Amino acid sequence: MKATPQELMDGLVQKNQLLSHKNDEYLDLIKKRAEAERVYNMAVAEKTMRLKMDGMAIGMIDKLVRGDATVSGLKLKLDVAEGVERACLNGIKDLRSAVDTYRSLLAWLKAEMQAQ
Repeated sequence: MKATPQELMDGLVQKNQLLSHKNDEYLDLIKKRAEAERVYNMAVAEKTMRLKMDGMAIGMIDKLVRGDATVSGLKLKLDVAEGVERACLNGIKDLRSAVDTYRSLLAWLKAEMQAQ
């Protein structure tokens, strides 16, 4: 199958639009991940202080904090937010590759047309 210049241009425009939307989505995901990290860190600090005030042995506090249902739930949310952010970034990289491919095809087609 041989693509026409118009089909290549249409594909390039579509990929550029998708890339723009994906960049906007990525910014939102960065904010969500940062908020999840903030909430998690605050919960860890709060639980740590509570255990210290209760006289818990210092060596046990870290394990108890991380094993707390609330803290571990927040850690899960943070891990998921980080994974979604990475997946979005990979999608952006894929779209950039597609844009580069369209540009290369257009350059090749231009050179082919000039050679005729």
